[in-house]
Amino acid sequence: MYKITLISTSHTEIGKCNSDELHKIIESISPEVIFEELPNNSFDRFYKGNQLPDEPLEIKCIKKYLQNHNIKHIPVDIDASPNLSTSDIEYMFNIFKKYDVYKKLEYEQDLLTAQDGFAYLNSKKCSELFDKKKITEKNLMEFGINNMNLLFHTYKLFHEEQDNRENEMLHNVYNYSKENQYNQAVFLIGSAHRNSIMQKIAEYETKEKLKLNWTFYNYQNPTSSNVQV
Repeated sequence: MYKITLISTSHTEIGKCNSDELHKIIESISPEVIFEELPNNSFDRFYKGNQLPDEPLEIKCIKKYLQNHNIKHIPVDIDASPNLSTSDIEYMFNIFKKYDVYKKLEYEQDLLTAQDGFAYLNSKKCSELFDKKKITEKNLMEFGINNMNLLFHTYKLFHEEQDNRENEMLHNVYNYSKENQYNQAVFLIGSAHRNSIMQKIAEYETKEKLKLNWTFYNYQNPTSSNVQV
């Protein structure tokens, strides 16, 4: 009971990273519950109306899965912080993207995502490239970018928000699990969260009375990589 498979995704379709490929993976797992990286207001916007042009691939996949399966799908994310605007985040990443060293990392990520899809997004290579990007961002702020104080402030707020969102998502997954029984669930989350969310799962499992049987999806061996605590 309480088996959860964490699947890293990308919200935008590109090459082999698409809703049909994700649907195949979910079909192979046959979950009774899908936890979604969505706050309640976005959940209502995407599921209670017609298809929207900005619909993420995960939602396309889940809508297709719901046509033939009677399951629960639960939004576990929270609303964005009012202290950080979308334009601030875009400005920060646009500055990083002016540098060749950063552009090369993003190009490699996009290429591997398109080429290998969820095999890459759920791999050690993907985790390593995100680690390299974070190191590069910090190096650029320290050595390469003017007006660093403003950028550092935005960067700090951004990562505080990411940390808070991940904590709340896990909190909501555990709360749902305490109040509802199920055998198999899936948690879909953007690949940028993969490293930190896996670390937080291990921490949760040392503190929570309710033990969840976490599995980290791996393309070569989908049943491998159970969390060790």
